[in-house]
Amino acid sequence: MQLVIDSNEYIFALGVVRYPNCEKLLAKVAESMEVIPIRITRLIIEEVRSNLTAEAFKEFILFINTATIIDNDFDIPFELGARYEARGLKSADALIAAYVEWTGADVLVTENRHFLSRQANLPFKILTAGQCIKFLNK
Repeated sequence: MQLVIDSNEYIFALGVVRYPNCEKLLAKVAESMEVIPIRITRLIIEEVRSNLTAEAFKEFILFINTATIIDNDFDIPFELGARYEARGLKSADALIAAYVEWTGADVLVTENRHFLSRQANLPFKILTAGQCIKFLNK
C-alpha cells in the first residue's frame, strides 16, 4: 500500500500545535518504511516549510529523505489537476488530488475538511491520521 501524506499531517506532528494521531502516524510510518511507501510532492514540502520552525523543518527533511519518494509538481499531468478543480477543489488541493491519482497511491492521509467532504468517486481512499493508523494496524 502506498500513501501520500498531506502537509497538515506533518505540520500537526512536528509543529507547535500537535495532534497525537499525526505524531503516531509518522512514528508508524517510520517503523514500517520498507512496507509503507510514501510519496511527496514539492508543493507539500513548501507548505510544510512555511508552517514549521527551522528546527522542526530540519526534522521533517530528515524524515522525508529516509522515508519518501519526492516528485516535482510539474510532472503531474495538468489535465488531472484541472479535472479535480472542476469538481470544486481549490487549486492546491486539486494538485494534491491529481498527484495522489497520478502516483497510483492507495490513500491520501489528511485532516483537510475539503478533502474529507469529497470522498465519493475517487480512485483513492481519504483517511485522517487516526483512521490511517487503524487501517495500517489491520
